[in-house]
Amino acid sequence: MIKVLLFARLADLARVRDASFDCPGEGVRLDDLVKRVVVRYPALQTSLAQPRLLFLAINQKQTGLDAQVKDGDEVAIMPPFSGG
Repeated sequence: MIKVLLFARLADLARVRDASFDCPGEGVRLDDLVKRVVVRYPALQTSLAQPRLLFLAINQKQTGLDAQVKDGDEVAIMPPFSGG
């Protein structure tokens, strides 16, 4: 299983803060996992339409969309944020 954590407005739109996804065989690319998240939570379609604008992390390490996600990994998906 892959645990996906959603933050800020993504969690609000999906109405969940975390979800589990089956991990096929050797794993899945992160961009494909993001697509699976949208299929399960259609309310995220607009927010995840440009995944390059998101902050993505696997096991608390920032990563890109081409990263491989394996069974047991934890993925965090956060929208762009700013602050002062």
